[in-house]
Formats: sequence, structure tokens, C-alpha cells
Amino acid sequence: MCGIFGCIGKIDHDKALQCVQRMQHRGPDALNVRQLGEATLGHARLTILDKDEAANQPMQDASGRYNIVYNGEIYNFIELREELKLKGYRFRTQSDTEVLLYAYIEWDEAFQDKCNGMWSVAIWDSYEKKMFLSRDRFGIKPLYFLWENGNFYFASEMKAFFPVMKERQPNHSIFGAGDYFNFEATDECSIRGINKLTAGTCAIWQNGHFTQKSWWNTLEHLQEISKPYEEQVEMLRELFLDACKIRMRSDVPIGTALSGGIDSSCTLGAMHYLSNEYVERKANDWQHAFVAHMPDTCFDETKYAQMAAEHIGIQVERVNIDPQIGVDELLRYLYLCEEPYITSPVPYIQTYRQINNAGIKVTLDGHGADELFGGYSFDLFSACMDAGPGTKEFDEVVSTYNETCMSDSRVTRAEAFNQMVLQMKNNCTYGIQNDKFKKMGELNRRLYIETHDKFLPTLLRCYDRFSMASGVESRMPFMDYRIVCFAFSIPWTSKIRDGYTKAVVRDMARPFMRKDILNRKQKIGFNAPNTKWFKGELKEFLLDIIHSKDFKECNLINALDVYVDVNEFLQHDIDSYQDGERIWTKIVPYLWKKAVIDCD
Repeated sequence: MCGIFGCIGKIDHDKALQCVQRMQHRGPDALNVRQLGEATLGHARLTILDKDEAANQPMQDASGRYNIVYNGEIYNFIELREELKLKGYRFRTQSDTEVLLYAYIEWDEAFQDKCNGMWSVAIWDSYEKKMFLSRDRFGIKPLYFLWENGNFYFASEMKAFFPVMKERQPNHSIFGAGDYFNFEATDECSIRGINKLTAGTCAIWQNGHFTQKSWWNTLEHLQEISKPYEEQVEMLRELFLDACKIRMRSDVPIGTALSGGIDSSCTLGAMHYLSNEYVERKANDWQHAFVAHMPDTCFDETKYAQMAAEHIGIQVERVNIDPQIGVDELLRYLYLCEEPYITSPVPYIQTYRQINNAGIKVTLDGHGADELFGGYSFDLFSACMDAGPGTKEFDEVVSTYNETCMSDSRVTRAEAFNQMVLQMKNNCTYGIQNDKFKKMGELNRRLYIETHDKFLPTLLRCYDRFSMASGVESRMPFMDYRIVCFAFSIPWTSKIRDGYTKAVVRDMARPFMRKDILNRKQKIGFNAPNTKWFKGELKEFLLDIIHSKDFKECNLINALDVYVDVNEFLQHDIDSYQDGERIWTKIVPYLWKKAVIDCD
């Protein structure tokens, strides 16, 4: 895991190094810049596979024609390496970077289909004067680009461009919409003039022309799964264990950010289940679990995290989350995150910071399962459409919803029907003209959008920043492309079943998880307790913000509207966690501007 940078055009070595240094948190182990005529490549390395300096980047092939910088991991690099050896390739390192480089040389763009992993990669062909860029299937690893002063730049983070930008201006369309989930799957960014390569896309720069094309579409890789539910459970278990197995490949210790929920506990249980199985390059030092401790809040899941850890005989380390970090430190967090989000980054960044302090560079985390397998209660109204009003299945879905959601969100059958109709109207705007998509049930169509276009792309970006802010690589077994394709190949009844959400995941994990955690119905989620903080520890901080002169002059907000909303919020005795989230969303454009636009 690393930070990459590149420029095609004129840039001196010191300026390029400044750009790379902006991402040193992503790769604190080695910083390098190589100038190759009209192309310059830079790299900040986080050493995980092959700790030898020979594996540093930029890396050149034996002929000297190709140079690569790369951020991510190719989990099946050992298998690809053996395949390339049979074709006559010789390797001088034990890294996945060299495998990736020779895979491109051998198979050109088709190498992408062979790779199981997460990546953003740039390869310069010095003969053809061509730069090839690629981003993984689901955009787990970021890749931004910028045209400035006649040069073409690319990087893992937008801040790498700051030393070469004449000015920074907000993209007002992002803040005007006020929905921070809607832009991540597009090429838009919060800073005007910077774009991103979207998920599953590759691009070529040559002779001043930049062309992009999509190389991955999940819909084209779905399977016909007509097997009974019990066999689907076995299929998923086999896929998930293999996904965890290859993600345990590491030359440094690994751990997990444990919430106590099903997905992270399932991942930890699988790591333990696989611990005695031989896997080439598997980390044997994996018994490290960390949980964010936020006492007296509804988001504290320390109890369940301890239960999951004790079940496999390891200790879980509590991370005591401190919201009173001061304005300067909060702005630093937002600078590291770069893009606005609906909640405070404090618990996430502090958790991964303590993971790094414990000497852990890699975590296996449970992200993606909710979007793939129907873990959010609000998605169940789409399952109501699949079940059909007036049926036994409809009533069962409504019952599942009421047992899963917060008590103040429960609904009657009539209310569920109204919510179903409302969701149906909203779902009509999907606009995907694909027969396989149209044949999906309503729940699967909704989850597909959440996975590819809305919630998950944003969460993947956030967790890249949260973890990489402290030089920790977050690996996600549920985001293995084989599991994603499986998830959209099975019917809704495999996901919502017998009163449970994510039924197939729960049943898959039974051999390596505690029954009482598996049977938890209410989803808490890993969030910042903004409501409690804003009414307690951060009340003075919040009031100072809305009374400040520069807040009133910020052109990204309606200061009077926010002022009124905050005061009404503070006067209420009881508020839901969504109210605190709403207040954060209203003030974050101001904080973001101070952190990202107005910073040095």
C-alpha cells in the first residue's frame, strides 16, 4: 500500500518530491522520484510484501523500457508469478509489484482480468511514450488526475497536486447538492479542476491525448445459480475463506478493526479458522484486534468485540476515542480525508492510528457485506416489493425490518406498503439499460446501486483515507470480485430469510463464529456519536464555530440557516443520532474549506 504520483511534462525533481511528500502518511517507509525524459514518477512506500529495498518503486523491468508505480495489493500474485515463470519471465524480487509489471508486459490490458486485488497503477512505456493507468474493479484504491500549466498529473490523493496548482477552489456543485454519497462514483471531486479515474476504468495518455475506457462491469460476470440455499451457503463459505486466505499474505503482522458486528467478527473468525492451514506468504502474526471504545454511546460495541475475540482466544485492544482533540487536529483529520463526509472522522482515524502504534500495518476488515447482502434495514422495503403485498413473505419482511431497525423507526404493514411505494418511485431513476440488471429482483437492483454508485464507493474512499492516514492497509475480503459477483447472482430470499438480514452470510459463518453474535438482529454500525458530542464535550466548540466571523462569511453554507438549526438542536432534550449527523453535515463545508482549501 502506497501513494503514487506522476507527471507528463516539465517538473523539476524537487517539486515532484514535494508532491510525493504530501502523501508520506500513505507510505512512510521510502520516498522516491524517477525522471524519465518527459515523464516523472514518484512513490511513497508502505512496506508489506518483500521488505528489501530492491522492491521499492518506481520499479523498472529488465529491459529498461517499462517503469511502474503502484498502490494496492494483488492477492493472487503468487499464482500469477508462477504462470509468468512458465512463459520465461525471471524475477529479482519477491514483491507483487514486479509481478504486476510483467503481467502488463505479457498480457497488456487483459492483465486486469487476471488480477484479484485492489490497485491504482501507472506504467510508463519509454519506447512508445505512453502512460497506462488503471484502477481496480470497485475503486478501493484512489486515482486522481489534473491538467495544469500544460502538464498532466496523476496521484493517489488530491493534496499531491497542491504544490503545482496555481489556486484551489471548491467544486460548488458538490456542496450545493448537499448529498455526499452521490459524487464518489463519478469523476467529480470536491476541488475544481481535479478529476478521478472511476472504478473499473483504465486510461492511456499518449501524444497529448487522454482516453479512458471501462474495463469492468459486474453485470457481465454474474452466474446462473439455481442451487438450493444450503449449497449457496457452502459456495459462499468456500469463496469467503479463500478471499481471507489470500488477503492474509503479508511479510508484516496483520490484525483487524473489530466492531463486534457480524461482518468484522466473521472476518476475524475466518482468520482464526485458517490459522493452522498452510498458505504461502501468510502472516503467522495475525492475532491483533482493535475496537473503538466510546462509552455511554449507542455506538460503543466493545462488549461484542470482546466476545468475538474471546471466542477465538485472543485479546481485543480498546481504542479510547477522544473527541476533544482541538480545532487544529480536527482540521488535520479533514485534510487527510480530503473529501467531505456525513460524520466526523475522529473515531476512525484514532482507531487506525492506534493500530499503527501497535506495529500493525495491515488489517482485514468487514466492509462491503451490508451493501452486497442487504444489511441495512431501510433496504428491506425493496424486499417488500419482491415479496408482494398481501403475502406471508411480505409480512415476514416487515417483521424482519421491525426487529432490525431502531425502536422509533418501526412500521405497521400499511406504513411498510407506503414506504415500498415511495422506494419504488425512487428506484425508477436507476436508468441502467441492461437485461441482467432488469431481471434482478428489486432488492438486488437497489443493492447493486448502493454497491456501485452510492454508499459503498463513498465508504471505500473514506476507509482508504482513515486507514492510510496512519499508514495502515485495510484489506476487504467481502470485496473480492468473486464474492461481489456471487452476491448479485443469488435471489433476495437468500439474503432476507427466517427473520434475518444477510442470512447467507450468517449461515456461511456458523463454523467459525459465536452463535449469539451471529444471531444479533439490530445493526449499530461504526459511527461517530455526534449528537452526544455536540451536546456535551463539543458543545462549546460548536457554538464557537457558528459565532465566528469566517463561518458567517463562508460561501459554501447558508450561515443563518445553520445557526438557527444548531440552536434548535441544542435546545432539544432528546435527539436521534441522525440529528447530530445532520448538524455535522451542515458545518462540514466550512471546516472542509479551512482544512483543504485554505491550508498552506
